[in-house]
Amino acid sequence: MPGTSTSLLREARPANPRAVWYHLAWKLLLALSILLLMLVGIPLPGNLIVLVPITLLAWGALFVGIASSNLFEGLPAIRWAWIALTLGAYGALVIPGVVAGIPRLADALGPVAALTLAAHLGRRDLPQALRDWALVMGLAFYTALGVQAMLLLTTFGVVVFVVGALFPPLLLEATLLLARRLTNRPESLPITLAALLLSTLLAVSALAWTLLNRSTQPLWLAIFALAVGLLIGGALLVSHLTRPLIEAASGAYDGKGKGYNFRRALVELSHGPILISLVLYIPLRLLGMAMPGA
Repeated sequence: MPGTSTSLLREARPANPRAVWYHLAWKLLLALSILLLMLVGIPLPGNLIVLVPITLLAWGALFVGIASSNLFEGLPAIRWAWIALTLGAYGALVIPGVVAGIPRLADALGPVAALTLAAHLGRRDLPQALRDWALVMGLAFYTALGVQAMLLLTTFGVVVFVVGALFPPLLLEATLLLARRLTNRPESLPITLAALLLSTLLAVSALAWTLLNRSTQPLWLAIFALAVGLLIGGALLVSHLTRPLIEAASGAYDGKGKGYNFRRALVELSHGPILISLVLYIPLRLLGMAMPGA
């Protein structure tokens, strides 16, 4: 995989402001499409099946497939084999997790790791095989656990997931682009911190309005805001700092994702919500607020 040198970063982030805003519009369109799919229901006799789990499973599969297609090297046949292996590992991990909870995902981790490693034993370049196996397992496990965490947030309502995980990274990106446009200067530490603080405050305010009772005492409201703000702000900061890595997974540095398109937008859109959901999942699990069976 090509490195992320300064010249490549400039290539991945063109100076044309219209192109950058166009890319953000792609992400907003995808985010709205995901939201609409989550709200769709299939009426059945005496029941209504909401497509939240199906949407999240498909979203994760697309993320894994696109990212692995950009990260694996070699002949097309070999690359397609590793992509299929990564998707298979993702499915073997995420489906038990969604159906029966995190303990089943953990139970599947050992067999999946062993089987995916066995698929590399016949290769001659063992160091490269080990790196490919680590990529297969890392990408599959990260996405499967992220989908499980996003599904947990949706149990509190789709609105909670949207305001708490899906839109804060987009708000951060839009704020940084607007600040760059108004100041006519590249991103600086004060501007980044101000945009990060604004995005976190809006997300925490929306979550407090959605989750907390209107009669909540100010002290508990302050504790909630501080705790959730630290979690969401930390996840946003990590997603911002690791942006070059996720851009590499989107194909921004090797010409496969040249220009702004659906594939690149979907990969870059996924990183922030997955990180935020994973960070919020931990305290919810500790508080015993996970969904049944999780």
